[in-house]
Amino acid sequence: MSMIRVESRGGRGYAVEVAEETAPGAHGLAFSYSVRVDDEVVDALGLDPDDDAALTALVRESFAFLLAREPAGDILRSFDLSTISRYFPTYLDEIRGRVPR
Repeated sequence: MSMIRVESRGGRGYAVEVAEETAPGAHGLAFSYSVRVDDEVVDALGLDPDDDAALTALVRESFAFLLAREPAGDILRSFDLSTISRYFPTYLDEIRGRVPR
């Protein structure tokens, strides 16, 4: 289980921290990321580019998607969300139902 913390940095940039839980209530390694919500993903999902709550939810759900497929230590430290589709072609289809519009 991992804890995902997302903080807006403005300009559709987000700082993300993932803390792995090694046992209930005991945190292990923590990882930090810099993520940008780019137009390609916003347009594909039909999101309002100025809705920070929706974009924050998108970033959180995108990390949940990634963590279900790979360890936190294997995730790129800095990337645009559209990059996820290059590694996981089903990303946009799967994430579409998880994000409020």
